[in-house]
Amino acid sequence: MKKLVVLIFLIGVIKIANAQSDVIEYLKAGTEDAGTLIQPYLNPFASGLGDGLNNGWYYTAETHKRLGFDFSVSVSAVKVPGSAKSYDLSQLSFNNIRLADPADAIAPTIAGDEMSGPQLYLLNPNDPNETIGSFYSPQGLELDIIPVPVAQLGIGLLPHTDVLVRYVPKLKFNEEGDDKDETQVGLFGLGVKHSFKDWIPAIKHLPFDAAVFASFSNITAQSGINFTPADYGVNDPDYVQDDNQQLDIETSTVKFGLIVSKKVAFITFFGGIGNSQSKSDASLTGRYPIVNDYADGEIVLVDLVDPVKLKFESSNISLDAGLRLKMAFFNIFASINKAEYTSLNAGVSLSVR
Repeated sequence: MKKLVVLIFLIGVIKIANAQSDVIEYLKAGTEDAGTLIQPYLNPFASGLGDGLNNGWYYTAETHKRLGFDFSVSVSAVKVPGSAKSYDLSQLSFNNIRLADPADAIAPTIAGDEMSGPQLYLLNPNDPNETIGSFYSPQGLELDIIPVPVAQLGIGLLPHTDVLVRYVPKLKFNEEGDDKDETQVGLFGLGVKHSFKDWIPAIKHLPFDAAVFASFSNITAQSGINFTPADYGVNDPDYVQDDNQQLDIETSTVKFGLIVSKKVAFITFFGGIGNSQSKSDASLTGRYPIVNDYADGEIVLVDLVDPVKLKFESSNISLDAGLRLKMAFFNIFASINKAEYTSLNAGVSLSVR
């Protein structure tokens, strides 16, 4: 079950890991320019992951009786809009690189087309008019749907109050048994839902359920990297490779708001409004060789340690609406959500009220 829960999310992480050699091509530009280039490239994934983690927490405003519970498995499919599938390199400020063709400046983001972006020239730090090499911005991965699966347990612990828990211990996956390319993923989340109608006499007997809700989620993913001077076309037998190169991604989310629902026979209609927040960190850790200078026609390499540390933040009004079909102890539910991106969520649950 644990592997099933993270399998779909791993598709996205592994696709990023497979493209990591393209992304770290940006290191050729130096630390500052690399960060400037990678930030907009990864932004759709960070935003989509944040929206997905904040989905699927509830499918009714009704709460359990004491020690009642439900266990659900759901998947959110977050749609990246067309405007987030590319970015304009000419709008960014660089120190050590320039566009080979100023008319060719539109690069794909991670959600964009699976084709390389514009060519970029590396400039000689001692002579900005001299180029010492070139590279292409990374191709997109056509990751315009960000899948985020979750498993969740909800328990009625206090009167009119459910506590919700999401947890997947860190799982490790190797690509063809190569420890350097190991991918790790772990997930934790905690939420609370409180039905307040009974505390307000004016609405206590109205024919619907209402609750307030709050949640916190955190997901971490790491993928090993193998970046050497050979990636520059440089054969340096004396270079000592760092075996601890790694891509780290961590996303934390907070969501809070109001839920209302109405049961009609075996169908429950529900909706919610609130605030959805997410913070993501993406970093390259370890020691990486980069081009530092160019003298007498030879490339000089130096090492950058932990060269890229990026932060992504978003805060948006969140609206969702959906329905639940109850069949004995089982439920099928689906909803649509609008925060920064639009997403669909669907799943099944085992419920004992």
